[in-house]
Amino acid sequence: MNGPARPRAVLHVGSPKTGTTFLQQVMWSHRDLAEQQGVRLPMDSFNDHYLASLDIRGMARPPHPPQAQGMWTRLVSDSERWPRTSLISHELFAAAGPAQAKRATSSFGPGTEVHVVLTARDLLRQLSAEWQEHVKHRSSLRFDEFVTSVRADAPERTGWFWRVQDYVGVLERWGAGLPASHVHVVTVPPSGAPQALLWERFAGLLGLDAATFDTEGSRSNTSLGLEQAELLRRVNVALGDRLPLPGPYPGTVKDVLAHRILAARPGNPLRLTPEDIAFAADESRKLAEGLAAAGVDVIGSLDDLLVDEDAVARAAAEGYRPPAETDLLDESVQVLADLLVDMSATRQRDRASVELGEAVRADPVRTALKELSAQHPALGRLERRWRRLRERS
Repeated sequence: MNGPARPRAVLHVGSPKTGTTFLQQVMWSHRDLAEQQGVRLPMDSFNDHYLASLDIRGMARPPHPPQAQGMWTRLVSDSERWPRTSLISHELFAAAGPAQAKRATSSFGPGTEVHVVLTARDLLRQLSAEWQEHVKHRSSLRFDEFVTSVRADAPERTGWFWRVQDYVGVLERWGAGLPASHVHVVTVPPSGAPQALLWERFAGLLGLDAATFDTEGSRSNTSLGLEQAELLRRVNVALGDRLPLPGPYPGTVKDVLAHRILAARPGNPLRLTPEDIAFAADESRKLAEGLAAAGVDVIGSLDDLLVDEDAVARAAAEGYRPPAETDLLDESVQVLADLLVDMSATRQRDRASVELGEAVRADPVRTALKELSAQHPALGRLERRWRRLRERS
């Protein structure tokens, strides 16, 4: 995809849990650099792309933010002002229905070349990753119950998991009416591969110089261990109707408890039963075969979507087992202690912010000098010397 002859819109439509957070953070944190190399992220922020995903899926209504209404149209309009490549990226686009996806790809003018990109990963890893994400969004299903529901829905593929993780189905909806050469799959490298390899594949597709981007500071969507995920699930049960979603749940439970506290805790990996592993391996093989038959452009290898036999052996060594109650009790105490420390640090930062605001209002010049002195030692020494001279005089 080097050197487009005409404006190009690249729609990165998912799938969730396939490195999308990592790729999006690299792009948004290097937005100016990407633009210098010909790739622009339209609108102002990643949240605008999220709002556009709500809009295109018919969800731009309460309790979702009112700004979502018409966001897709604004996003398209802004992207078409750029004469080279525009990138629109959010994993929730994957859930769009056929008519919604068609509306999206048809929104651009005849002078714009539309491409669709999907990042994809083997289903053995996707099952545990999707369950954790469900738990981070208030689900109270146990891991084994979740996997059972996914297996039961495999023939019909009507539930959330298959709507966004059936890569063949997602690309059938989003690629309808587009040339096969404009429909791309970027495969997530197998476990143990360098994280930068996914970025190199994605950047190469966009025509970016991957080596000029710093990927070290960008995080993936952090996974939880078995004990931490089960603890969060039980918190969801205990919350009942409190802290709804949409509402205060993401900022309080997902961002603070899950990402800041639980994700930092050590835990055991999630395991599947041998039967569930065989199911994931079989479905992954079918998806790889379906993508090959579709003739879409593959960046990486469809073999990356196959479940490695060594991984099967390791995962099947123990099979699924819930964490022991004593382990959960110990984990709860440790998490509560960590949460209290975090709350104390947050209160101190808030208090310092309030005090700084009051100082600025009372004496803005002196406060600015103090802040500069704290950031630059040389200025601090000069300020102290000046104060001593003033006191002597």
